[in-house]
Amino acid sequence: MAAQLRLSALAAAQYRVGFWTEGVLAVFWSLVGIVPLWVAIDHRGAVVGWGPWELMVLTGCFAALSSVFGAFLQPALIESMNHIRRGTLDHVLLRPADSLLLCLVAAFSPWRLLELVFGLVLIALSLARLGVTPELASVGVALGMGLASVACLYGLGILTLCLSFRAMQLQNLTYLFEALLDFSRWPIGVFRGLLKALFTFVIPLAVMTTYPAAALIGRADVTTLASALLTGAALLVVARLCWQVAVRGYTSASS
Repeated sequence: MAAQLRLSALAAAQYRVGFWTEGVLAVFWSLVGIVPLWVAIDHRGAVVGWGPWELMVLTGCFAALSSVFGAFLQPALIESMNHIRRGTLDHVLLRPADSLLLCLVAAFSPWRLLELVFGLVLIALSLARLGVTPELASVGVALGMGLASVACLYGLGILTLCLSFRAMQLQNLTYLFEALLDFSRWPIGVFRGLLKALFTFVIPLAVMTTYPAAALIGRADVTTLASALLTGAALLVVARLCWQVAVRGYTSASS
């Protein structure tokens, strides 16, 4: 993973203007994403019990998650899907290392890490405006929530990769994943009925952004953390089993 990250960073650094342009654009789109929140606040005040700066904490968590997706997961998914499309996944499967791990570190886009910095700065500024200084226990819960969030993100990414063994328009799956992820910029309480059930139990967007933000502002406890970690672990196990089934049905260019 370290070797692939170094190679991706070197490749990105060859075109410095492009490197910084991509990073600045990622931050710009994060700033644009704040606009719908301010419009909603201007019309309704608090949104399902979340005040303006609490929503900014949530937006910071969303930006951090979006950065992990754009920097680490999405490029690897696209590269692995290209292998599946060309029938050259053999080159990965025959290596003396875990094939799923190799697929998940196939490529990186390091410039998207600027979005992570933006997210962390936004969280810090928002907590300062709220006058909230998270206690050590709250920070620990928030970090645990962040771990569960990344576990869910990768679990869903692996399931998307498994679907690409059967889909024709492979890269469209990553764009669909990114579009679904965009819903996580809102508190889970915004959704009702079927959508709330979908984004809580099927695609756990609540675990991915709402719970970490709630932990930082003191709205989550150890019980919520335990359920989030169990959700992330269960999703990874299911994704791993699906990967094993998908690989067994893979037809390569040479078979």
